[in-house]
Amino acid sequence: MLKFLAKSIYEPVRFQKMRWSVWRKFRCFLPSSTIIATPKFIKIGKNLALGKFCQIYCQDPEKGSVLEIGNNVSLNSNAMIIANEGGKIYIGNDVLLGPNVVLRAANHSFESKNIPIRSQGHKGGTIVLEDDVWLGAGVVVLPNVRIGKGSVVGAGSVVTKDIPPFSVAMGVPAHVVRSR
Repeated sequence: MLKFLAKSIYEPVRFQKMRWSVWRKFRCFLPSSTIIATPKFIKIGKNLALGKFCQIYCQDPEKGSVLEIGNNVSLNSNAMIIANEGGKIYIGNDVLLGPNVVLRAANHSFESKNIPIRSQGHKGGTIVLEDDVWLGAGVVVLPNVRIGKGSVVGAGSVVTKDIPPFSVAMGVPAHVVRSR
């Protein structure tokens, strides 16, 4: 019982310290339900807007993980950005991410049939969102993808290949349907 009480008191204090460290470093309001893990490894420009339940991770910088977010970027609720296990994510200026967007710069390795997948590690990749990109609700962007300047990706799309600048793409897998 005493451990439970200690934890219930400590966790809110720890979270408040994280919120203040994020505020001091980025001058960004962190909603109470949002997580920015290891903010010291993340570069964020001016005017980052975060919705509730956003999760931003940049772990394993010793393995080469990088997360850079430009100016005037807006992440809607439940957006998840994960740059770990050597993954790199670069988000340009004036980028909009709809609710439930996932950017994941590393995937599990699964080559060996004799080793459980969870024990085979990860392969890092790079995701680049150039300036003025809009990702609609529920978009998933996989490693080794570049979404060109001024592009729009429709809701529910899975981006597995590069999208040229000023394109509108949608589908699973996402493909260009027209130019802007």
